[in-house]
Amino acid sequence: MLSEFLQVGAFVGVLWCFVAAVRRAARGDRWALGALLLAAVTGVHYLVGLTHLLVLDVREMCELTVHTRFDPDEHVSTLLPLSNTCNADNDLVPACVNPVLAVLASATLVAGAGTITRAIRTPRLPRRE
Repeated sequence: MLSEFLQVGAFVGVLWCFVAAVRRAARGDRWALGALLLAAVTGVHYLVGLTHLLVLDVREMCELTVHTRFDPDEHVSTLLPLSNTCNADNDLVPACVNPVLAVLASATLVAGAGTITRAIRTPRLPRRE
């Protein structure tokens, strides 16, 4: 029960940060705009990597595309890091997907930290009435 609350809380927190970044980017904050663009590119890259997991018959895919045998004892399918193994040596997900995903996610976190730092250090202007 607690894990569901944590997942919902994390989702709400990410959504709140996304909305705040969109609002700041609309006002011309380059850090927020960079964080949003990096988050979008990271999400698209993750979805492209995820398409390698959407296989109806893993055995057939391993034999026809990778030209290797399928070993059900060694088969592992994970979402993070993205992996869909045929056997101990071969993976259906290309080797470049996870390192690029790590770099993009790290850059997104740095840009998000820059956005937060700028938001804290920028003085607020008084509102007009």
